[in-house]
Order: sequence, then structure tokens, then C-alpha cells
Amino acid sequence: MSVTALNDIEACPRRWALRHADYPKLWGGYGYPPRVHLGALLGSVTHLALETIIREFVRTGCSSVKDATAVSVMRNLGGYTRVLDNCIDRVTSRLRENPRAQRHLDYYTQFLRARIPQVRTQVQAMLSRTRLEGRSQGHERSSGFNTPLATGTYAELEVSANRIGWKGKLDILAISPETCEIIDFKTGAPNDAHRFQIEVYSLLWTLDEERNPQGRLADRLILAYDNGEVEVPVPSPDRYRALEQELLERGAGARASVAQCPPEAKPDPVNCRSCQVRHLCDEYWASEVVRTKRYDETRKTRFGDCEVTIAARHGPSSWDARIERPWSGLRAVVRTASEGLEVGDRLRLLGGALLLDEEDPGQPWVITLGMMSEVFVVSRSADASD
Repeated sequence: MSVTALNDIEACPRRWALRHADYPKLWGGYGYPPRVHLGALLGSVTHLALETIIREFVRTGCSSVKDATAVSVMRNLGGYTRVLDNCIDRVTSRLRENPRAQRHLDYYTQFLRARIPQVRTQVQAMLSRTRLEGRSQGHERSSGFNTPLATGTYAELEVSANRIGWKGKLDILAISPETCEIIDFKTGAPNDAHRFQIEVYSLLWTLDEERNPQGRLADRLILAYDNGEVEVPVPSPDRYRALEQELLERGAGARASVAQCPPEAKPDPVNCRSCQVRHLCDEYWASEVVRTKRYDETRKTRFGDCEVTIAARHGPSSWDARIERPWSGLRAVVRTASEGLEVGDRLRLLGGALLLDEEDPGQPWVITLGMMSEVFVVSRSADASD
């Protein structure tokens, strides 16, 4: 169990189960092919760049960007822009096998490269406040072997508390003879969930009998944001005991909830809007939540999901349709450049722009599918099946 898994399961066990099931007919990857979120892509590039630079600093014994050797280290890496270019290539290469991402790969790459100046500033700001404990003994082996850790700095370090069945990945663990510091880089706004997460990390480090057999406590917990750091108080012994009990209880509850057949679905306007597998969830489509429309102030447009049946061809890039859910029986015109649709197809449309003539409700809805909209087939017409 991890903090991320716990949060996902508690929010909606059905969503977690659908995301982590096997889909061999769709692709060879793990779980359901994830939908790409541009903000998450930026965060991945930022974290990967920080990891790349910090690993090189540690390997060469450079303690910070203020160290005299930092310039030569960055020169050997090709500079910040070169590092970010390489990280973008690595992040987007992971999407090539994802059927939900393939048609937009060029766009994702352009989006990320256009934001290199922004991310470079963010990475430089985070690094400027990070001081490392020099070269780590056995650092290159630290990510693959569970051995006691010596003095030094470790990036992207996985720690495990086998006794309670939990694990976590620390962005930075810095160990010196005097101090033990955990740093967690965050690209979003500060919130209480971040504090809870780094408290859990400190507990898992203490309970990791292979990496930390002496049970050494962390004495500094730092959340590193691009605009500053937040130091989280180290939990007291009582807080550690309470936290361990909380993880045991919540972990057991989460495991039990996903073991149900089927796991419970928890339709919710906020969670369902960002759910990557809501098109697979019949409870979502049967609930009132599917009626929730998101209003984009910039575009003055409402966006939402609809299940429709294609009735006839309307034009070169449009189709007449009947809305099945959530506004059953209404007529619609679906505008899309998607190929392969057939009369009789029943489809779930995600993230379509919805336009209704409020002065004449008898007119059909206009559902416009943009680049980030998605179309999923519920059932195909008999002709298409033949």
C-alpha cells in the first residue's frame, strides 16, 4: 500500500479496480491505458529533471548549485535546457504504446517544449534551496538493492515497511552523521495532503528494516515548492504510533473494499470529472453525477459527457444522434472529425462541448468533440459488426 493507492481507493474503489485491471486486447501495458493530463506531464518532466541533476551532483560530490563544481557538472550534462529536452523525450517515449495518447504525441511534445523556460526556472529555484550530503556510498546500487544505507544523499529512494505492508518513494533522503533529512518536491500548491504524505514517508523510513535496520528517525521533513520550502514538524513518538495504527486500519479497509466483487462505486462530481475510466463505469452513467457540466469561463462553453446512439449522417463531419444518457430522448448533432462511426453505433462521448438553444429547446443539442474529447464504443451497429 502507498499513500497514492490509499487515496485512490478511498475516493472510489471501483475506479481503482478498473484502472488496475488487465486489458490485454487494448495494449501490453499495466492497467487501463491512462489518459494524458498536461499538468501531470509537466510535473513528470520537472521531477525527472530534478532526479537527473541531483544524481549527477551526488555522483560527483557536488553539494549544491552554489558549489564551485556545479558549473562543470551542469556543463557536462549539457545545461538545463539540454537536460529538460532529454527528460521530455523520455516522458513522451513512455506514451508511444498508449492508445489514448498516440494521436496527440506531437502536440504533447510541442506543449512541453514550449514550457521549457518555465520549467527550467522552477527546477533552478528548487535546486537553489537544496543542499546535498555529498557522494553516497553504494548510491548507484541503492535503487535496486535493499541494503543498509551509509552517509550520503539518495534520490528517488523506495522505502518499505514490511511489518505494516506499506511502501513509499522519497524524492531525497540525505543522511549525515548529525542529521537525517527527507525532501519531497511538489509542483502544485501547498495542502494538508502533502504534510500527511511526508509524515508517512518519515514513518516508513523508520520502519524499513533493510535500509534502516537501526530505526534511525528523520529529524527534518521538507516540502520543496518552486516558490519556497515548508518545513513540516517531525512527528512525536505518540504521533508515530498513532500514524502507524492509522495506516494499518486504513490500509486494511482499502484492501477489503477492492476485494469486493464488484468494488463499490462512489459517483462524485469532482472525482468523476477527473476519472480516467468513467466510460467503463455503469454506475457513473446511471447516476445524476453524469449531468454535471463544467463551464469554461474563457471559452464561455459548457463541457460534459453523453451517451448517444448515431441515427443518421448529418454532414461530412457531423452525425444526427439520440441522447441515451443523461438527457434521455433528446436529439443531438455530433460534430467530430473521428472516422469509423456507423449508423446504429452506441457511443460514450467524454468532454464534449455542449450547446443548447435555450430560446428554442426543441432544437437538437450540438455536441462538438475537440482534440481532447474521447469517443468510446458501447455497442456497434449490426452492419459494422459484419
